[in-house]
Amino acid sequence: NHTCMAELFERLLQQYDVIRKRNAFVDVYKREPKFANSLDEFDDARNTVQTLIDEYQACERDDYVNFGIKRKEEEEATQQQQQQQH
Repeated sequence: NHTCMAELFERLLQQYDVIRKRNAFVDVYKREPKFANSLDEFDDARNTVQTLIDEYQACERDDYVNFGIKRKEEEEATQQQQQQQH
């Protein structure tokens, strides 16, 4: 485990974002029943990789011990905002 992995994943996301923005290769996936209506799984996977990057970067900080606590608080705040909107 090395914190430089964050850079690798960042490059991966940059490349993914370029492809997704151009909708390159999307037609190949939309032919599959699973992706016919939506490519949400790709967006979910991107968010997962972003979370991984965030954690690798947090490992480099002195306050890493609090990383999980802060993330949970942020998620709870987001959920409360979403509930208030509905």
